[in-house]
Amino acid sequence: MRTHTLLAATALASLIATPGLAQTAAPQNAPQGAQAASQQLEDIVVTAERRQETTQKTPIAITAFSGDTLQQRGVSSSTDLNNMVPGLAVGNNGSGSVQIAIRGIGSTNDTEVGDPAVAFNVDGVYMARSRAAIGALYDIDRIEVLRGPQGTLYGRNATAGSINVITKRPSDKFEGNASLDYGNYNNLQTSGMLNVPLTDTLAVRAAFQTSRHDGYTNNGRSSNFNDEDTQAGRLQVQLTPSETFKALLSVDIFHEGGVGYASAPIGQYAKFGSPYTYPVSADGSLNHTNKGVSLTTDWDLGFATLTYVGAYRTDTDHTHGGSTQSATCAAPSGALCASTIFRSDEDQMSHELRLANSDGPLKWVTGLYYFKENNDVLFALDPIAGITSLAFVQPVVTEESKAAFAQATYSLTDSLRVTGGLRYTEDNKARTGATEAFGHIVGNTYVGGSPLYLNDADLTWHSTNWKVGAEYDLAPDSLLYASIGTGYKAGGYGDGQPPNNNPYQPEKLTAYEVGVKNQFMDKKLQLNLTGFYYDYQDFQVSAIGQVAGQASTVTVNAGTAEVYGVEVEGAALLTQSDRVDGSVSYIHARYTDFVLATGDVFHPNSAAVYTGNTLAKSPEWTINLGYQHMWDLASGAMITARVDSVYVGDQNLDYRNFAVTEQKAYTKTNLSLAYDDADRRWRVMAYVRNLENNAVLVVANPDTNGSGNRLAGSGAYAPPRTYGVRVSANF
Repeated sequence: MRTHTLLAATALASLIATPGLAQTAAPQNAPQGAQAASQQLEDIVVTAERRQETTQKTPIAITAFSGDTLQQRGVSSSTDLNNMVPGLAVGNNGSGSVQIAIRGIGSTNDTEVGDPAVAFNVDGVYMARSRAAIGALYDIDRIEVLRGPQGTLYGRNATAGSINVITKRPSDKFEGNASLDYGNYNNLQTSGMLNVPLTDTLAVRAAFQTSRHDGYTNNGRSSNFNDEDTQAGRLQVQLTPSETFKALLSVDIFHEGGVGYASAPIGQYAKFGSPYTYPVSADGSLNHTNKGVSLTTDWDLGFATLTYVGAYRTDTDHTHGGSTQSATCAAPSGALCASTIFRSDEDQMSHELRLANSDGPLKWVTGLYYFKENNDVLFALDPIAGITSLAFVQPVVTEESKAAFAQATYSLTDSLRVTGGLRYTEDNKARTGATEAFGHIVGNTYVGGSPLYLNDADLTWHSTNWKVGAEYDLAPDSLLYASIGTGYKAGGYGDGQPPNNNPYQPEKLTAYEVGVKNQFMDKKLQLNLTGFYYDYQDFQVSAIGQVAGQASTVTVNAGTAEVYGVEVEGAALLTQSDRVDGSVSYIHARYTDFVLATGDVFHPNSAAVYTGNTLAKSPEWTINLGYQHMWDLASGAMITARVDSVYVGDQNLDYRNFAVTEQKAYTKTNLSLAYDDADRRWRVMAYVRNLENNAVLVVANPDTNGSGNRLAGSGAYAPPRTYGVRVSANF
């Protein structure tokens, strides 16, 4: 504890902050170091509260990154955001889905019946399936990470927070860019953008990104797992026929191929020395496509602006994966294990209608929200000569959500404002399917086998969430705020038929937060402080369990949980050429009442008591520290060097807190060195990420087969050390 305190004090003394808090002062295509030339920190303009405000004037815990900062930090997918924000943990689960947690709150049920605890939105459109969050991040204007429940303004299940990705819109300027990145593991990434104003009222913007690299994992066969082979494209058309109306039509597609993902054996099963080397039963293949179309319109009515956001999306995932010597293996001594086939064909539609006014002493927004999702899922285990020993066949899986919401902020004085918000939500989830044995797979068609048991459900929940808050301007560049609000995430069900299909209740959260945001010394110094306390009821936890003797994802409600902590963020322009930034996060997250009266696979004959355990992915201390220096050359060119390092304390990745699922404290350091020409038309950047080459476990589960083995299991690791060179040009 003494060491941790010393680290925190040292970081605070260095005026730590979150990188990316102030990037908008530099030109759009300027390097990150150009910010220092203005000798002033400025905020990114965000829309976290459904109106335009800077981060320092937004009375919530929010961290924003500009598109230029994302490029500087090498962020090309959501998993690259891991540990870049206080309390944020992002990891791939080893099967293609993304698990996101904020302040120790997340969801590990990434099946078709689960919901994420962190809402992931792209241009205002909610992405229902967690695997959709793995899509490429390219041609991005900014990313906003909102910490804490967003129960009144954001549509679905945002109990832990929300990640809002905002892409760059078409503009009235002809411009373009292109980049090429090459590194180890034969990494090759390309991206580009072209913006064309066709008329005074019509503009088109097209962007793309491709990325591929060899697998990080040597599976001992002809191909390597955990590789990448992705292609993404986006086309936007913006129409502005008048000063009071504009419309944006956006079409995008993301495809992911390659060998695919695999979970690594851990504990007793990890007998091969390296977490990136282990045998797999068969070569895998991945075929995942996420695509959609959205329409956003804004109509200025004079007294308010009417906004509509409508979208239709599909997500198709056809994956063949080879199982590792982990929880699914009968013989951890070296024998090959079963492989799997997973197929999901999902579509979703959403509509949001908002009416808002941001002028005058009363600023308000009110709206309606509707969401509908359909899914057809097949998961087959042990495909031998086209015959499966076990298959989960769920041809009809639906979710429907309806909501009405309103929030208003009123200025009592020039310095004091109060806020109130309310949201009513109705959620319905239903499923019809079965768990079968001895079915047949012919080509791409599954022919049913013998049902072991049916999987049926039809459940509805209602919730009313609220928020009250106050904010006070201590000075022109100093904001004090406090709020109390609630969050809600819909319940669900497991395999089987009512009443024995393991229905679980919605989780409910009451959050208390107080914070202060400051800029000093003519905005050369920025320092923010946030304190929070969460009272959780019926917290949802998920893991692989047993249903009728078969492995199945089982979700249960923990009685109560308590989470509290402190976050410090800041930035300083030390000189015209030097910048320091970073953050410190302290989290205390515990289950205060968590008893499974009927036991579980690890406690077959008695109650399973997990009271007092830490919540998964809740390290007590996380410390970020970044330093940047730039050299102005006589020619007008510039060289920028940057180092970012993060310390993450001990954490457990599973609610049962077994030793096998623990990730010890680690550090991870990223380096970059960039050269920009005098006209800022092109850039060359060399980089190293994960300099220490640490193998960091980001997802882990103990072995739940049979009677349960708490000394072994499976997990997924973050990438090892990577390095490369990136060349980019603007025109």
